[in-house]
Amino acid sequence: MILKSLFILIISFTPLLYAGNMSIQSWNIDGEVRTAHVFTPDLNQLNGLPLVFVWHGNGGTASRFLDRFPLHRVWPEAIVVYPQGLKSKAPYDVNGDRTGWQYNIGDHNDRDLKFFDIMLKEFKKNNNINANQIHCTGSSNGGSFTYLLMQARPNIFASVTPAISGHIGREQIDKLNLPEIPIFHITGYKERSYMQQKNLVMKILTERASNPPKPWNNIDGANFYESEKGDVVWYLHADDHRWRTKDTQLVADFFKTYPKHRS
Repeated sequence: MILKSLFILIISFTPLLYAGNMSIQSWNIDGEVRTAHVFTPDLNQLNGLPLVFVWHGNGGTASRFLDRFPLHRVWPEAIVVYPQGLKSKAPYDVNGDRTGWQYNIGDHNDRDLKFFDIMLKEFKKNNNINANQIHCTGSSNGGSFTYLLMQARPNIFASVTPAISGHIGREQIDKLNLPEIPIFHITGYKERSYMQQKNLVMKILTERASNPPKPWNNIDGANFYESEKGDVVWYLHADDHRWRTKDTQLVADFFKTYPKHRS
């Protein structure tokens, strides 16, 4: 009886033990070598695998960020891509001394948009991708690039998670042009850009005619705003401008909750 119970216990946990491979892939784009760390699970799902892009912040690297934002560990059924940015100018890095992503649409001849397009095309070609489960997330400058991608490539993503960023790839938010997909925005209350992020989230909620907030997943500071134009979760935590590794699971939970609606 004990052995039988142990066998049942092992079988019950087996689906959680997925293997996968982390590799560094490269592409030549307009004469520039671009790289990304890519986790590919050893799975062959009939409906295809989820695909998630994770963008590091200004001054970051893909290798460091995959340790701080280990999405592949909490969602091992997904292909998770950690691209590496190039030195990129921004108001807080006017000389472009640190790595990052284009700050505005059109910057650097849209080199990072081209990078995304090439990667997406190749992943679709070489893998069985679930087109209803393509997601995007990023922190700080990576969060800004997530908003930029939403506008430039509005028909691709099922849901997105921009974190600790109040910039959307252009200077004005008076006329937002965001696709009607779910957004999980994470903000640190102690950030210098707190008010900027609050104004952005409030603008999104207004344009989506969102319902009054409700608690989300019993998490302090996480409010859920339901809308026919795309639900929004705004998570306001008590820390400053940094990515908190413990929030990685929340990002995975959000993505799993919001696959793309079939047309």
